[in-house]
Amino acid sequence: MSDVLAPTHVHQRLIRVFVSSTFRDMGAEREELVKKIFPELRKLCESRGVTWGEVDLRWGVTEEQAAEGKVLPICLAEIERSRPYFIGLLGERYGWVPDAIASELVEQEPWLREHREDSVTELEILHGVLNDPEMAARAFFYLRDPAYLATVPEAERGDYRESDSARTAKLAALKQRIRDSGFPVREDYPNSKTLGALVLADFMAMIDALFPVGSEPDPLERQAGEHESFAASRAGIYIGRQDYFERLDAHAAGEEPPLVVLGESGCGKSALLANWAVSRRTAHPEELVLGHFIGASAQSSDWQTMCRRFMGELGRRFEIEAEIPDQPDELRLAFANSLSMAAARGRTILVIDALNQLEDREGAADLLWLPPLLPANVRLVMSTLPGRSFDEVTKRGWPTLAVEPLQEEERRELIERYLAQYTKRLSTERVEHIASAPQAANPLYLRALLEELRIFGSYEKLDERIDHYLAAQTVDFLYEKILERYEEDYDYEDGRTGLARDAMSPIWAARRGLSEAELLDLLGKEGEPLPRAIWSPLYLATEQSLVNRAGLVTFFHDYLRRAVQKRYLPSEEARESAHLRLADYFGNDRLAPRAIDELPWQLAQARSWQRLFDLLADLEFLKAAWQGDGLAVKACWARVEENSELRLTDAYRPIVAEPTDHTPSALYIVSRLLDETGHPSEALEIRALLVKFFRVLGDRAGLSTASVAKRRASRPGASSTRR
Repeated sequence: MSDVLAPTHVHQRLIRVFVSSTFRDMGAEREELVKKIFPELRKLCESRGVTWGEVDLRWGVTEEQAAEGKVLPICLAEIERSRPYFIGLLGERYGWVPDAIASELVEQEPWLREHREDSVTELEILHGVLNDPEMAARAFFYLRDPAYLATVPEAERGDYRESDSARTAKLAALKQRIRDSGFPVREDYPNSKTLGALVLADFMAMIDALFPVGSEPDPLERQAGEHESFAASRAGIYIGRQDYFERLDAHAAGEEPPLVVLGESGCGKSALLANWAVSRRTAHPEELVLGHFIGASAQSSDWQTMCRRFMGELGRRFEIEAEIPDQPDELRLAFANSLSMAAARGRTILVIDALNQLEDREGAADLLWLPPLLPANVRLVMSTLPGRSFDEVTKRGWPTLAVEPLQEEERRELIERYLAQYTKRLSTERVEHIASAPQAANPLYLRALLEELRIFGSYEKLDERIDHYLAAQTVDFLYEKILERYEEDYDYEDGRTGLARDAMSPIWAARRGLSEAELLDLLGKEGEPLPRAIWSPLYLATEQSLVNRAGLVTFFHDYLRRAVQKRYLPSEEARESAHLRLADYFGNDRLAPRAIDELPWQLAQARSWQRLFDLLADLEFLKAAWQGDGLAVKACWARVEENSELRLTDAYRPIVAEPTDHTPSALYIVSRLLDETGHPSEALEIRALLVKFFRVLGDRAGLSTASVAKRRASRPGASSTRR
C-alpha cells in the first residue's frame, strides 16, 4: 500500500489579507479600508493577474454567534486561510474577552490554554503573526495616536479607551511585544485617512515586489496554473496501492502504446494521476511531465485548447518554433509534428485526466486529434469513463490500469487518518459500520461523509447522523444531503433565507469560479457586500466541497455541481437566469480583466446573442479581449453565428466603410479577426489602408507588419497564429 503526498505547493497569484482590530473604536478605519483602499488594491491586483480578497470579521457578527462561542474558531480558521497576509489595527481598547474557550478548540490549538483571559484581538495577533515567524514581511501593524481621543466627543470616549487598569496594562504589553517582534509597525497615525494612505503605500510596495509589472501570466501560464491548482486540490491524504505507481512508472520508462486508467467516477483516478505526476517530476526532473485535467477550467474540455496548450509547453521547454494553426485539420498535423520534434530533444510524459469529458467536436471523442502512433520518447497516460473515448481506446487495444474500489482495510485506514488530521477519531464499532457500507468503497463518497461527520457537533446523535448519510447509496445523493445540511445550518445566519442556494448558484454559473469579493458582492443587499462574518461560517463548512483555484472559488467535484443544478437550477430558464445575473454583474465594468474573461462566456451560456453581438462589436472591448485570448473571441463569434441570424461582418461593416475614424491598432485587430474567420476581402480593404497610413507616418515596423498581413489576406487559405 502506498501513501503519497504531493510535496510541492502551487504558488497562487492570490492575496487574501486578514484584518484584525477591536470593534467599537475602529469603525472609521474599517470604512476607509473597505470602501476606498481595498478596492484600489483589488484593481491594482487585477491588472497584475492577481486575485485580491480581504477578511474583516468585525462586520456582521451576531450576538448568537458570540454567545455560542463561534467567533473565535471562525477567526482562527480564517487566519489560516489568509496566511501569510495580516493587518493589525490597535488604538486604546484591548477588545472583547470571550467568557470561555471551547475545550474542543483548545484541543486543536493547545497554545490557547495559556491565553484564556486574553481578548479575541490579541489571540488573532498571536495566532496570525507573533506565534509564527514565517509571517515576516507579510504582516503590517498600525497603532493609532493616543491623542486621537481628544477628537472624539466626550460622550463617546468610553468606546475608545479602557477604564480597567488591568486591561490597559495588557494592551500596553501587547503593543510592546508587536514593536519588539521586528514586524513592520506604523506608529501614531492620527486619523483614518492617514491610515488608508499608509496601508495603500505598504501594500502597493508589497504587490510591486511580489508581482511586478511584466510578471502577469500569459494565457499559457494561466492555463498551467489552473491545472496545477486542480492537481493540488486532488493531493493530500491518498490511500493507493504501490502497484499503481509501479505500473505508471514502468509505462513512463517504456515504449508501449498509451496507458488508459479506468475506474468508476470518484474512485480516485484524478488523485492517482495528480499524486503520481508530482512523484514523477520529483524523481525525474530531466523529464517533462505535463498534466491536463479536463474539468480544471472552462476551456480545458476543448481538444483544440488542449493541443495548443501542449504545443505551447513543448515549445517553451524545448525551444521549438512552430506555427499553431486555427483550423482543426492543420492543428492535428501540427500537434503530431510538435510531438515528434519534442521527442528528439527529450522525454515527455503527457497525463490527460477525464478523457470522457472532452467536448464532442471535430471527432474529439473519437481521438482524431491524437496521432495514431506516438514517438517512442513521448509517453501518454489517460483516464476515462465508459463512452465513445473508452470505446475507441478499447478498439485500439491500448493497455489499461484499473483503479479498484477501496477494500475494507483501506477504508478503515482512510477513516482513521482523515479524522486524525483534525484530532478526531471514531469508535471501532462506528469505523466498522462505515467501512462495511458498500458505497464507502468510493473514496470521494467516503471523504465527503467523513467531512460531514467531522463538523457534526452532537456526539450523542452521531450514530443517527451516520445512518442519515449512509442512507445515500450514491455520491450524487450524498451531495444532495450535504446541500440540505448547508441550508439547515447557514440559511438563517442573518435572518435571511436561501444563503446556500444564493451562494452555490453563481459558483455553478461562473466560467472559472468567483473570487470571494465577487461572491460577497453578489450575495449582498442594496449595493453593500454580504458581511464577511455571515459568509465565513458557510465557506469554512464547505472547505472540502469547494476549492480555491488561483484565487477563484469553484466546486471540488462535478458531483456537487450536478447536485446544485438539480436542487437550485432545475430548468433551462433558471440556468440562463443565473448566467444573465453574472453577465449583468461583470457588465458593470466590462473592461476589467475578470469581465473580459467572464462576460462574453456568460452571455453565450445565457443565449443572449444580441447582447454578445453588441459587446463584440464594441471596439474597445474587442481590443482588450483579443489581446487576452483571440481564440476565445473567435469562438464567441462562431456561437453567435451558429445560433442566430446575427453576423460578424455586420458588426464591423461600419468600420470597413469608414476605417479612418478608428485607431490603427483597432483596425489591425478587426482585419485579423475578419481574415481568420473567413472574410479576407473585408480584411484586405482595412489592411490596404493601414499600409498607406504607416507609409505616410514613416513607421517602418508598422508598415512591415501591415504589408505582411495584407499579402496574407490577399491570398486564399486559412490563417495561422504564432505562439
